[in-house]
Amino acid sequence: MSGGRQVTQTPQGVTAMVVAEVVYGFFPLYWAALANISSMNVMLYRIVTAAVVMVLFMLATRRWPRFVAAVKALWARPKVFAAAVAAAVLVTIDWVVYIYLVSIGHTSEASAANFLMPLINMLLALVFLRERTTGPGVVSMLVALAGGVLYVMDTGAFPGLAMLMTFSYSGYCLIKRFVPLDPFESLTFETGVLTPFAFVALAVQPRFGVPAGESWWGWLLLAGCGILTVIPLVLTSYAVKHATFITVSFSQYITPTIQLVLGIAVLGEQVPASRFISFTVIWLALVIYSVDVLRQHHRRLTLG
Repeated sequence: MSGGRQVTQTPQGVTAMVVAEVVYGFFPLYWAALANISSMNVMLYRIVTAAVVMVLFMLATRRWPRFVAAVKALWARPKVFAAAVAAAVLVTIDWVVYIYLVSIGHTSEASAANFLMPLINMLLALVFLRERTTGPGVVSMLVALAGGVLYVMDTGAFPGLAMLMTFSYSGYCLIKRFVPLDPFESLTFETGVLTPFAFVALAVQPRFGVPAGESWWGWLLLAGCGILTVIPLVLTSYAVKHATFITVSFSQYITPTIQLVLGIAVLGEQVPASRFISFTVIWLALVIYSVDVLRQHHRRLTLG
């Protein structure tokens, strides 16, 4: 797979990534409301309902013929097609682990692992995408690394399951850089590939995997999984091709920060005060990097 490695960062790309991360940050409230349904079944409903939303959207906007042509072109390139399927599998792993952690009251553990995601992505950017950063960028990475290490050390245990979630999503973001589909085509493909398996897995269960006596509110939330899933994934698909991978990485501190606040203030999880030391260090890294990005953007505008 070659091509798509270098991108021109735009304000729209950065904005799309920030909005996606904010939406992801509030996901725990939604999944907590579905705690009486198994995390695996919630994930299956996410796939099926998101596929329905995307197919309707593609038909309504007359993008379907172009999508079919794009998939045929992918099929003619086995390695790229396999990469697109791998992206779908990786994001599914991320979904099910995340929903499971929230359902068992481990939102803060998911937050801890997600604080390390930008570091993993920055490493991937440097190794696989050959991206470069400035002096302040290097400083921000080192500060972020220190904060991430402090955060994990303070938990007292390595969050193995949560790290599986983190590596899955990092791999997903990296692979999408090489898949020649636009954001809408990409999400339609990913959910479409998985939907037959998800539907069968639900169909063989009593009441399609929903416990007896589930309220209309629970069914409504399950139906809403589709649109909730589509919005941030489309934004992410756009962002990874209109922002540097390192910028994408740093924006991903937004999600665990919101998760941490929600876990404490809304979901009632207990988080030691000492953990906020690492929280502060990580946000210091984000400030350093953000100032540097804004400075570079201003310089490009001045020279342009």
